[in-house]
Order: sequence, then structure tokens, then C-alpha cells
Amino acid sequence: MDDLELDGFEAVPAVAGLADTWWRGSDSLIAVYRGEAEVMDAPQCKTATIYAGLDEWGLRGLDDIVRPSK
Repeated sequence: MDDLELDGFEAVPAVAGLADTWWRGSDSLIAVYRGEAEVMDAPQCKTATIYAGLDEWGLRGLDDIVRPSK
């Protein structure tokens, strides 16, 4: 997990507590989880989940969809 190369990725500002941080690349998202490892003083518990091959919707989610007014 400490070897993740995040050059070219941008931090996603709001993660709603689902991960410690999210990073967005051109076609991927990386969710980084460190909190549990820090609380338990167990660095081996740090994890990251990589979601690769995403389209624009997968990278931006529902927040960027313009919904028609009623």
C-alpha cells in the first residue's frame, strides 16, 4: 500500500467517511484505508482498493448528473 504511485491522480475532496482518501485518475479511482491501521497500531492493515477501467460516469458519480426539474 505504501508503494502506490499517485502521480497524475487528483484527490477527491468529499469521501463521506467511506475511505480515508480517494484519488481519481484518467480511468481509475483508488480508495485508501489507513484509519483502522492507525487506531490498532497495525501498519500491515493499511489497504487500498483500485477501481480501474472506469468511464466518465464511474469517475464522477451521480453528483455531476444534471437532473431535470419537475
